Amino acid sequence: MSGKDTPRRGRPRRYSNPQGPLGQWLNDLSPTALHIIIVARRLLIERGFDALTIENVALEANVSPGTVRRLFASKAGLIHAVWDRLQIEPWEALVERTKNIEPLDERLHAYVSGLGDLIADPLIAIGLAELASHGFRDPVVREKLADDYDLARSSTLEITGLRPAGSRPGDTPRDRRLQALASMIVAVIDGLALQVAVDPDGVDRDAVFALLADMARLLLADQAP
Repeated sequence: MSGKDTPRRGRPRRYSNPQGPLGQWLNDLSPTALHIIIVARRLLIERGFDALTIENVALEANVSPGTVRRLFASKAGLIHAVWDRLQIEPWEALVERTKNIEPLDERLHAYVSGLGDLIADPLIAIGLAELASHGFRDPVVREKLADDYDLARSSTLEITGLRPAGSRPGDTPRDRRLQALASMIVAVIDGLALQVAVDPDGVDRDAVFALLADMARLLLADQAP
């Protein structure tokens, strides 16, 4: 979860659905749309989910409400974009950085350590908590969050090299156990993010993720074909 507010542009992202509420790739949006996303992200973190209205975002971004609606269609579309900037873009960047590290033990360590860095900023954790706790009430946003959890589980298994990119899980005992490992890692990220948001000085992230990496290594060794 990046704390940087520099708009990113470039090739289409690997996992996103271009036909979501935005209707186009996040990093292909106009400078105005990217500016609005940055403002909305700040508004969410500083004032909470209820403040994330089309009118408030337009006022803070110094654009008309009609411009926000034209670019994002609805509050759900705006939330879609903010969630991607807070959660999905940094996760994808971590996958790209670590997926080719050898051997597997070092790759797993780099990936799990990177997950800890993603939640290091308690303000970002607050933003994610706001979106997750409110967004599920909207069916469009709920579907988006479900898709992104699937992304997180799939990319975790891809990083281990135990499932080829783009493949779907099987139904063998080993497949189910590996899927459970991926779900556990994602759950730790979410749970620890909430702890960081509430009590940033009371959480030893490095110790938690070192333990998680050890558990994952033991399980992967036990499940090797």
